[in-house]
Amino acid sequence: MKKITKTEPAEKLTQWKRDNAQTPQNLYYGLAEFPHEEVLKALLKEQGNICAYTLKRICPVSAHIEHLKPQTICKAEDKQRETDKSQVLREDIAWNNMVACFPEPNPPAPPDYGAVQKDKWWDEETFISPLNEDCEQRFQFTQDGKIAPAKVEDNSATTTINKIGLDNSKLIELRHSAYIHAGIHRRSENPIVSAKKVEQLIAKWSNRDTTTDSFSEFCVPLVQVAKEYAQFLRDRGVK
Repeated sequence: MKKITKTEPAEKLTQWKRDNAQTPQNLYYGLAEFPHEEVLKALLKEQGNICAYTLKRICPVSAHIEHLKPQTICKAEDKQRETDKSQVLREDIAWNNMVACFPEPNPPAPPDYGAVQKDKWWDEETFISPLNEDCEQRFQFTQDGKIAPAKVEDNSATTTINKIGLDNSKLIELRHSAYIHAGIHRRSENPIVSAKKVEQLIAKWSNRDTTTDSFSEFCVPLVQVAKEYAQFLRDRGVK
């Protein structure tokens, strides 16, 4: 995962909440002409056009609005609060509970990883959210495309990997191919032979592209693997 820094809510979402303030029965995700398109575009911009879970490149036609805490749970809890006559939280329309994820809504061939795999799973104590400050440091990527907890004893990382399917064979192959294509793999057709060049790529992958305002696909694993590759070159005396 890549740490997502939440910005100000989409303007259309804020306006929608204002417009329905006097009709609280409308203040649920998906009701009263909820501004899906505008919210999704704002989330994509916030995330630099990469999936919150898988780090795949996404755009408005290949992504959906994902609730970190599933909306079904949010709504069920609010209904219980209403019964208990306590304050409803409306987490299903909370900006901090929404991210953009692959794939598009109701895909004809749903992938068996990412948001589709996570589905309604929720465990606040275990789930490593892309909003967590340390989420990037909790996972370790290797040159073969695999992912594992950065610390063997990190059960939350293990559970998050399994529940979201981050170790799915298709994702593993996609990451592996990205390393080879980038030239930071020994099996690359044209491997980079300069540690300095690799360090330049690390700087590039660590930041948004200034032209597109996007992060590179698989930016976090690319950086991790590139750092190891740069060290491999330095150990061989290559600068």
